[in-house]
Amino acid sequence: MGNLQIKNLPPELHEELRRRARMQGLSVRDYVLRLIEKDQLLPPREEWLARVRGRQPVRSDLDAAELVRELREERVRELAERHRG
Repeated sequence: MGNLQIKNLPPELHEELRRRARMQGLSVRDYVLRLIEKDQLLPPREEWLARVRGRQPVRSDLDAAELVRELREERVRELAERHRG
């Protein structure tokens, strides 16, 4: 198992890490380890951008603004029905 040491950590950053770890009932070590684990689940930005750039553009005759407007109106009607019922 490897070790990681961070030197010259600004005091305000260290205190914020401690505060957030405390809020979750974790040690700073476990809190930081969870942050690193979450980060490792995501692809690096460069890889993600390369994948996106490699995709073909989507062409559509749909008007996106009109579609959003219709979906919002539908959602408002749905919520109004639930509120009445």
